[in-house]
Amino acid sequence: MAFLNPIMLLGISAVSVPILIHLLNRRKFERIVWAAMRFLRVSVEQNQRRMRIEDLVLLALRCLLLVLLALALARPAIRAASAGEVFGRAKVTAVVAIDNSYSMCATDGVSSRLDKAKKAAEEVLNTIPAGSSCAVLLASDVVRGVIPEPTFDLNLARKAIREVKLSDRGTNVFPAVREALDILARKSSLRKEAYLITDGQLEGWKQIEDVRRAIDAAKREARVHVVFVDAKEDRNLGISDLRVGSGLTPANRPLRFEVQVTNYGTAEARDVRVSLRVDGEPPSDEAVIDSIPAGASKSISLFAKLRTPDYHTATASITPDRLPADDSRTVAVRGVAEVKVLLVDGDPGREPRESEVFFLRNALVPVPPTEAEGFFIKAETVPATELESAKLDRYDAVFLCNVTDFSTTVVDALESYLRRGGGVVIFPGQNTRENLYNEELLNGRSILPAALGEPRGQADRDEKFMTFADRNLEHPIAAIWKDAASGSLSSAHFFRYFPLAPAAQDAAATRPAEAGEPRVVLRYADGTPAVMERAWGAGRVVLFSSTADTAWNDLPAHPGLFVPLVYRTLGAIVQRQDEGLNLRVGDKFSYRLPTDLLGREAVVAGPGEKEGPRESRRIEMVGGAPVLQYDETGLGGPYEVTIAGETPTVIRFATQPNPAESSLAQVTPEQIGVLSNVAHVVNWTPGVSLEGAIEKERVGTELWLTLAVMGLCVAATETVLAHVFSRSK
Repeated sequence: MAFLNPIMLLGISAVSVPILIHLLNRRKFERIVWAAMRFLRVSVEQNQRRMRIEDLVLLALRCLLLVLLALALARPAIRAASAGEVFGRAKVTAVVAIDNSYSMCATDGVSSRLDKAKKAAEEVLNTIPAGSSCAVLLASDVVRGVIPEPTFDLNLARKAIREVKLSDRGTNVFPAVREALDILARKSSLRKEAYLITDGQLEGWKQIEDVRRAIDAAKREARVHVVFVDAKEDRNLGISDLRVGSGLTPANRPLRFEVQVTNYGTAEARDVRVSLRVDGEPPSDEAVIDSIPAGASKSISLFAKLRTPDYHTATASITPDRLPADDSRTVAVRGVAEVKVLLVDGDPGREPRESEVFFLRNALVPVPPTEAEGFFIKAETVPATELESAKLDRYDAVFLCNVTDFSTTVVDALESYLRRGGGVVIFPGQNTRENLYNEELLNGRSILPAALGEPRGQADRDEKFMTFADRNLEHPIAAIWKDAASGSLSSAHFFRYFPLAPAAQDAAATRPAEAGEPRVVLRYADGTPAVMERAWGAGRVVLFSSTADTAWNDLPAHPGLFVPLVYRTLGAIVQRQDEGLNLRVGDKFSYRLPTDLLGREAVVAGPGEKEGPRESRRIEMVGGAPVLQYDETGLGGPYEVTIAGETPTVIRFATQPNPAESSLAQVTPEQIGVLSNVAHVVNWTPGVSLEGAIEKERVGTELWLTLAVMGLCVAATETVLAHVFSRSK
């Protein structure tokens, strides 16, 4: 037997009160010698014995009443399985956690996994005795309490379960298990039960050892039931990545989008049709992937145009299958009308071709001079001596090519320019004084992502050279060369270059808050950094280790490499402010806006909600700039923001789910065996009753109600006897 409120057992000590009262009020007789009294002596002795017995009976009943009351308040419980048959079913305090993650949208052609999970949850409620309480949680990579604390209104719990909706979030069951056990730990009940209803996708059980330890630590107080709904599937194709392959996104020009399709199934997929559409319009391009082996991914290029210099969404789709969430993927892009670039020439030379920016200018504007006026990139060149007087805010990006050093005025201007969202690209050269660069731009302001070392190699000896590495191309600027069809980076030769030493990580405490972490864009074949970048304020800095002309390398002589590298570098700078337009499902949307929009109301429509209810947010000052923030991003796809005004401003952003959620891998029998040691595991399919399996796991009953009834009976008996005994004898 156990007591749920053992502290109330101290109430048994109250038994001493009626005993003390009895002892203090004992009848005392004074002996008086009186002749007439001896005729009553026999009668008094007989009545005295009877009254003593009556007082003892009342004393015993009063003590028993106090003992029963203390025991009832202490809530004794018998943990024997047969106790429920004798004393009745004990009430249950339950927490039901339902997995509503991305993978729960998979169907068997009739109902989804979530539909099955909701049916299982309702069956759980049907097994709970009347008078029990239940909380309802939603479990994905976060835990949301639909009914965060157990309620005795089980009809409300049923309604909440029926209204559960899918999200596109990932899965991690550990936070849900921990939250359910924490809720039960705060409650006093003989039967505490937690139910986790999920599809058993392996991705959600990465912390299975933490789950096992948490359940094991709480098993004396709570019983955990893990219900796996039927989730067998061996075929699934999904779009695992979609990105702009062109770098820049000018309006009314063909843009290349890279679409990656992954075969998560166990058999080869053939003739996979992929389409691309912009803003919900009919597909602008389609293509077919002949074959994708099981477990492999293949990429394909599709093209589309943005009709206006505005915010747009591009969606890639494949033929729907039984996991619809990954059959399409959306990214947000902003069409630009024009891009203004300032080229700062540190070595103009005597002829145009000798200019430090000659190849760079032609790469940026690769059209005949007669068409340059209508081209969307506007490149302007100034000598390094005029940099101090240049109005940097007129330009989207500034290229510093073989500039010797910088005055304090120029460094201040560059810092302010970056803080407001500008971009700086640095190509060092023969005139570059690396010590001054390191002192002025790295140590003093943390603008450079790396320190420039002593130059290596000899420009006039072309038999010795370094090449770019063709591996570890994870940075967005370099990702295009993962595809061999884009060319080989190793074809470019570098005869002389500055070694780049990434900014020390231990300098994070002393660098300005605007300075982001340095990142490697490209490496040389020996593994050392060749190109690095870092975010700074709302802008970005990209540092090359060699020249922009052919003085130290032959990269500009490879237009198939140089032009896309320059375009993607410029694209990374121009789109720096638009990086927040694409985020992972569940992340907060935080977007910097012009000052004139401060304080205005913004209405947000999520995927498929253009005609439904919308949420509003106010544009507020955050970090010294007007920012729109929105955190209800549990669904993947396009979102549309409309900002009030005479001419409403429309912004589009998109969220993408974690492609790992498309995996069909399930928890292994070995893992289920480990889990079964601490929890009750049920593999459930609709039509199979959960009640029998759950009832077998329930043992014990509480006795407080029985004791309370007994106490009432004792109190009634004491009252009646006290009345009878008080009559005149």
